[in-house]
Amino acid sequence: MRAPRAQCPACGRSVALMPTRRAGYGVVHDHKKDRRSLSLCEGSMRQLALSESLAWQDALPGVAEGHEPAATLF
Repeated sequence: MRAPRAQCPACGRSVALMPTRRAGYGVVHDHKKDRRSLSLCEGSMRQLALSESLAWQDALPGVAEGHEPAATLF
């Protein structure tokens, strides 16, 4: 599975976009501004368009990709 990565609108870090029900959009993955802080970045869980993706992250080598179910209308 290829996961999109985008720039966080709050802190500017490159973070993963998680899939969402809204077509063409992804949700910014939870992340911290500073690795040692206890609070999350304000940009966490914000929806961004997939067209704003900077890169696509490939699956890790050696990890078997699950077969996705066939697409259905409903």
